[in-house]
Amino acid sequence: MTARPSAFSQSDLERLVADPARVADVGVDGIPALLCQLGALQTALAARLVASASPREPAEPAEADRLLTVEEAAPILGVTPRWLYGHQRLPFVRKLSRKALRVSEAGLRRWLAVKRT
Repeated sequence: MTARPSAFSQSDLERLVADPARVADVGVDGIPALLCQLGALQTALAARLVASASPREPAEPAEADRLLTVEEAAPILGVTPRWLYGHQRLPFVRKLSRKALRVSEAGLRRWLAVKRT
């Protein structure tokens, strides 16, 4: 394989892919052009792979979530707001600041569903 600063021929690329040890035959001046060609090829192959992927079932729409105040969330849990402030480590509780807590409604409902089973 002759080292060239310009683009490599298809046969040069085929030989290099077939025998990666031949990379030593590539001149330093030709490496940037070869890397560009290989990058373009990789992009084209990846795009084809994505385009030909079998269509999956449509994903369920994302569950709408809103942040509840402690006063709104406490009755859903059947507890007092004070109890909820004392249990800030629950997975659905979000601490916004030192004095502000909010509760993920979606997270709370998922947690309740698991606890009820």
